[in-house]
Amino acid sequence: MSGLVDAATAILSASERKLEVAAHNVANVSTPGFKRQIGFSQLLQASPSDLRPLPEVAVRRNFAQGKLTETRNPFDLAISGDGFFQLRAGDRLVYSRQGQFKLAADGTLVSPQGYVLQQQGGGDLMLDGQAATVQQDGTVIEGGRPVARIELFAAEDPQALTPVGESYFSAGAGAMDIVGGPVIRQGMVESSNVEMGDEMVAMMTALRQSEGGARLVQVYDDLIGRAISSLGQTR
Repeated sequence: MSGLVDAATAILSASERKLEVAAHNVANVSTPGFKRQIGFSQLLQASPSDLRPLPEVAVRRNFAQGKLTETRNPFDLAISGDGFFQLRAGDRLVYSRQGQFKLAADGTLVSPQGYVLQQQGGGDLMLDGQAATVQQDGTVIEGGRPVARIELFAAEDPQALTPVGESYFSAGAGAMDIVGGPVIRQGMVESSNVEMGDEMVAMMTALRQSEGGARLVQVYDDLIGRAISSLGQTR
């Protein structure tokens, strides 16, 4: 009997987690550079002595590229293909495909969160004015001459990246490699890769799964009721 309860609890918990993941994706459908989360069930043993596997939800990121949208803002940058921008968040480095930047008073390019875009070789990217041009290879042209270069980084295992907020990630030492042949589009931003249709399907699947768990609870309740009735009749 306890196995039935454990299975029902695991199913209900897994369906709730999948609904949370889908709802989180929907909430970030308009967040530039956001990468969709995918919740999938994996079977785990309840304990070393219990060989009956129970479902549990693991979450992975879908790092597929989102749609590139033209904004004509010269400080909006989008990555076409692999790679992440490197930004300084206080005393640490983070990585993102969120390319909405603005020129700060000190000449740095900063994200909406205040993270500072980094240049090739490390250090804050500094500009003198509003007329900078960013070429596809990341070279920054100002006053008709190259003044810096934006470098892109890729992770050998993107799933090992740690989320920092909605569109940013941190990486361990040596986890990021420089991207060869980067392609950066000036005046564009990358949208979230969330598709509403996929999230609706995920929600309906989770709801059906929860209904299965609820039916198990009902079966358990019926069995307990019959057992109690039988015991009462034998006395």
